[in-house]
Amino acid sequence: MRKWRLLFFFLSVASAVSAQPGGPAWGKQLVRVLGPTAARQTAVVPAPKLERALQTQLLAHTRWKNALPLKADLYLPARSMAVKSSPSILPASEADAYFNYINDQLAAVWQSVTERDIALLQHYKTDILKSLHVRLPRQPVQYAALIPPQAKYIAVGEEHGFAPLRKAFEELVLGYRHMYPERKIIVLTEFVFDRTLPLSEKTGEPVSLLGLKYRRVSADFRFLEKFVKRGIDVIGLEDERYFRSHQRLITPVFRQVESVYGMKQRNEHWREIIEQVRRREPEAVFFVYTGNMHVHYRAPYSLARASSQVFVLQFFAGELGRDLPFGAVMQKEPFARTEGDARYPTVLSWPQASPYRMLSGFDAGLIFPVSQ
Repeated sequence: MRKWRLLFFFLSVASAVSAQPGGPAWGKQLVRVLGPTAARQTAVVPAPKLERALQTQLLAHTRWKNALPLKADLYLPARSMAVKSSPSILPASEADAYFNYINDQLAAVWQSVTERDIALLQHYKTDILKSLHVRLPRQPVQYAALIPPQAKYIAVGEEHGFAPLRKAFEELVLGYRHMYPERKIIVLTEFVFDRTLPLSEKTGEPVSLLGLKYRRVSADFRFLEKFVKRGIDVIGLEDERYFRSHQRLITPVFRQVESVYGMKQRNEHWREIIEQVRRREPEAVFFVYTGNMHVHYRAPYSLARASSQVFVLQFFAGELGRDLPFGAVMQKEPFARTEGDARYPTVLSWPQASPYRMLSGFDAGLIFPVSQ
């Protein structure tokens, strides 16, 4: 019984400890509670001691499912990524219930960071707006020109389901190839499975033109074949085994993306593949192409970390994303959504030295006009 009380105390401290602004906020909290091994650079990182403690205690306790009440009000400014397990998910197995339980504990820590970010953005909003560069182009945007020459890790996030955004990524990569024909380019993406079948081959290997037909997640990403034909390596990130084994949690509308724990598990797998390829191709330029939440500086377990060689480019459909604090705080600004007659995307960018670049979550953002 004493162990169980200690676990509750442990979790309450992890949820209540105050966060500091910036990427290391998670790390600072978790180090304070879990020890120095919890922090890894500026990314939100795993809490192995927390997971081991939960697994040991929960699986040994016959009444663990009702041990800790869920908090119904733990949500982001917009609910496209709920920090609490979706109420529409009814656990179909003990493993699913365990997943939800872990998710709610990690989400409580993230909520405190989110609240602090919102407060900072609201307090400094006037100064932030002076620093932000807003451009309303009257001609096609040269996407590759947005990327600084020294960047070798270009993290591109998209809002799923919009053809103009996929077309923009295609033009970005091919435009970059035209600007720097001597550079080796590697595209690593969640929209291609990491292998054809479970355990059928190693991860981190370039996919063949034939293999791409069976490994892309949908026909919407057929354009990736153009890269392969032009000698650009395409490498899948999505864990085929994890994806299929968590269908009950993902659900037909992909609610898995809404869970902090699911984001953690998927991003950690993707990061392992990225680092594996980096060791093999240290001089290559990486384009990491995923959904916005995976590569946003302020997202949990982000694949983007602060570095002069990292550049985060976010694609939004119609309006500035409200998934994270910057978009939520700026929703009433004129630039937050495209004009009705706009033909080209609104371009948001920051001076390199701006202190608000990391807090916004991106180095440059494009808001595309889309038909409703």
